[in-house]
Amino acid sequence: MNLTEAKTFNPAMAVMSISPPDTTACRDRPLAPLERLAILGRYDTGEPIYRCNDSIEHWYRLVSGAARLAAISGDGRRHIVDFVFPGDFFGFGGFGSRQFCVEAMVAGTLVARYPRSSAERLADADPQTARNIRKAAFQSIARMQRRMVMLGQTSALEKVSAFLLEMSDRSQHCASSAVFLPMSRYDIADYLAMAVETVSRTLTELRIRQTIAFRGVRHVCICNRNALKALTSGLTDRL
Repeated sequence: MNLTEAKTFNPAMAVMSISPPDTTACRDRPLAPLERLAILGRYDTGEPIYRCNDSIEHWYRLVSGAARLAAISGDGRRHIVDFVFPGDFFGFGGFGSRQFCVEAMVAGTLVARYPRSSAERLADADPQTARNIRKAAFQSIARMQRRMVMLGQTSALEKVSAFLLEMSDRSQHCASSAVFLPMSRYDIADYLAMAVETVSRTLTELRIRQTIAFRGVRHVCICNRNALKALTSGLTDRL
């Protein structure tokens, strides 16, 4: 991990770099006080940002790249509970130790970390910062709730279709039908609690149906969004 970027960190640029090209940047300016606490670090693919059982000393925001939040069961199986994209906060918690680990999925993933005690003091003193922190925490909870409902789907087609729609909705380029998937097929399988072979077969079936098209190993084009929604039995409309 390389923390040298912390010396040249520009809080205003960090806020703008994660904002969509609309008026969101103006609404996100209250984050500036929190950004003054940030320490930047870059991580290589597979490098842990924090590990299970680490003490909760920092909160985090992903600036660029991508990461996965996972837990390891007693028999060694990995369970991915969330994917973290630019602009997402993660690692919230009070005292105690981490229940999950977070690893970078993209080389050069850039993460801002905030000392927890300092961030809490700032939130106590600044109501706007407190509201933004609560909003970020609620967004993280909402993603977890969406995943629980997704796992309740009965067929592989339903699960994979819902997953693709989720990734499309979270894309920074939501106006386009092209979706970049920084995660591997194994990551998708561990996220959806499916075998990797089933994930690959289902993606192939969606391609044959001309619902999606592959533009590369990690790039998928959604050709028929309505068909994907129909396959999820209206799930996405209720979330």
